[in-house]
Amino acid sequence: MKKILWSFLLLAACLSSTGCYEEQLKKLDELEDRADALTVLVRQLNENMKTLRDLMRVIDRQDMITGITEIRSEGVLVSYRINFVDHDPITISNGADGKKPLISSRQNPDDKNYYWAVQYGDEGWEWLLSPDGQKMLSIGDLPYITIRNGRFMYTLDGKTWVDLGPANGQNGDQMFASINTYNTDYVLITLTTGEVLKIPTYSAFLALKSELDKTNENVDAQVKLIRAAQEKITWITSIQPILNGKDTAGLTVSLSNGQQFSIHDWTSSMSPAIFVKRDTDGHLYWAYTIGTNPEQWVLSPEGNKIPAESTPVDIPLISIERDTDGEYYWVVTTGDSTAFLRTQVSGQWQPQAVDTVKSIFSQVSNYTDSLVVVLKDGTRFNLPKQYTVTLTDTAGNPIGDQITMADGGTATLCYKANGNNVSVSLLTQGGFTATEGALESGAPCILVKAPNTFTSGSGKVVIVFTFPSEVSPITVVKSITIKK
Repeated sequence: MKKILWSFLLLAACLSSTGCYEEQLKKLDELEDRADALTVLVRQLNENMKTLRDLMRVIDRQDMITGITEIRSEGVLVSYRINFVDHDPITISNGADGKKPLISSRQNPDDKNYYWAVQYGDEGWEWLLSPDGQKMLSIGDLPYITIRNGRFMYTLDGKTWVDLGPANGQNGDQMFASINTYNTDYVLITLTTGEVLKIPTYSAFLALKSELDKTNENVDAQVKLIRAAQEKITWITSIQPILNGKDTAGLTVSLSNGQQFSIHDWTSSMSPAIFVKRDTDGHLYWAYTIGTNPEQWVLSPEGNKIPAESTPVDIPLISIERDTDGEYYWVVTTGDSTAFLRTQVSGQWQPQAVDTVKSIFSQVSNYTDSLVVVLKDGTRFNLPKQYTVTLTDTAGNPIGDQITMADGGTATLCYKANGNNVSVSLLTQGGFTATEGALESGAPCILVKAPNTFTSGSGKVVIVFTFPSEVSPITVVKSITIKK
């Protein structure tokens, strides 16, 4: 209708001028095309601003990318569809023309927050201000762009409008300069302002979490090793390998007290090494190391070392946390206290949660009768296996297959039978006698008495330990030769 009206007016004005009518219609078409282009421009500006705000909210909420789909038109890459763990998918145009005015997000160096900023023509960047003159957070209110009286305007409330400049339709810069999807840990989105938005991938997080689970299980293993050593009545009921393909990457150990622990990757791990270490006072405390950094004590908020032998014990737990720089760092939690495990080098925090560290176990040996685990500082744990027996003297020294006695003398053989409801049978030769007994502590023992005179090597004590089992009884025989 508007075009018809204009055509009528132009016809009346140009009847006396040859070619005037056609020329004016051509100019009118050009004006309408420009107006249509500006309308599209305004719509694109508002859509791009909403996309950018959504991205800033994703970063603020520490969301992660689960996948990216390329969208092509006639074989040409035109946009990316980005999926997140929590946020709805976001589509980013591949170099979509933002045109002037260019509205984007810039980081304020004072508080490190992102705010809306505007650049018009060749002028410098300025903050996009609210009606009360304050910078506006990019994760907050969304300005709305429109054209009024041939000018670009924006508003927050639909009532107060701020002028940005003439709407002449001149081409400008792109809001999103580039999108790098080749890094498996992060997706980098570069704005025309030069700002780089760094959003981590969920796959990288899962890889880190897997390492965290291993580290925390290794910490738990140390706690249970200490407890088993303190109880002195615990034995191993089963050991199952943890396989990584065809390779053994660790062990899962079940104990007679009903507990279970797993030892992971005693050769290497990506996460911090949390381990117990004996201090100069003779007690065990929690310590850690990352990469090639020196070993350090895990400290309480008051700056005290945390005992690993106390009851109850504060067990350090390793996790990861994103700082304001967008990077993941290792953190340790003990009780109600959480602290970063990092140091600042040349103004940069290090290390990030990707470093490889040495093992917390210097030795893990799965022998026939026992499992031997040695920690970084040399602390040694020797857990016997089920249906095994150890013999010692009253001082706790191991006894082999012979002992020394005097004529008419006595000897006490202490034993630990690693199984329930064990029965003991005794056989002797050479005039020796043997009877079951117990120490003052209640620990079981065998009391041996020698004859008044005997020939060295002629005496022998045979102890038969019988363990009941679901299939058939299991017998362990200890034969002791007696010498003078």
